[in-house]
Amino acid sequence: MIKRIIVLILIIFAFKGCTKDDICPEGTATTPNLIITFNDIVNPANRKQVVGLSIITNYTDSVEVLARTTTDSIAIPLNTNSDTTKYKFIRTTITTTDTIINVDSIVFVYQRNNSYVTRACGFKTEFDNLETTLEEEGTENWIQEIITNRDTINDENEAHLTILH
Repeated sequence: MIKRIIVLILIIFAFKGCTKDDICPEGTATTPNLIITFNDIVNPANRKQVVGLSIITNYTDSVEVLARTTTDSIAIPLNTNSDTTKYKFIRTTITTTDTIINVDSIVFVYQRNNSYVTRACGFKTEFDNLETTLEEEGTENWIQEIITNRDTINDENEAHLTILH
């Protein structure tokens, strides 16, 4: 009986030490991802899935951001420690006789604005003046055009970029 009372007292003191600021509430605005939709180059108003899409960072130590998937939209993070982020967008097409891998590199340039949220949530970063550069590979690019829908990334409510392919 005394052990139960001691355990109960310890639990009460443990929870009494927590304050509202110790837990970041779900739904609190944090650093937003870059939202990209993929549309058809022939009819830009229509979404078009990318089959076999993978995305990796384009640095010495590459990190896979998206494993091979089929999708018509993605949400990817931008670097919060730099004013540029470089990604390789890889489209893998498998035919009956071949596996065709086509890699396009995109550089995102922006200005960062950090703001304090709470002690538990820390800081969030918003990105302004987003500019994109598709590295040209002649006729080898599978990405044909990048359209900037919104150059400020402060939420994930709608697409910031549309990639035509």
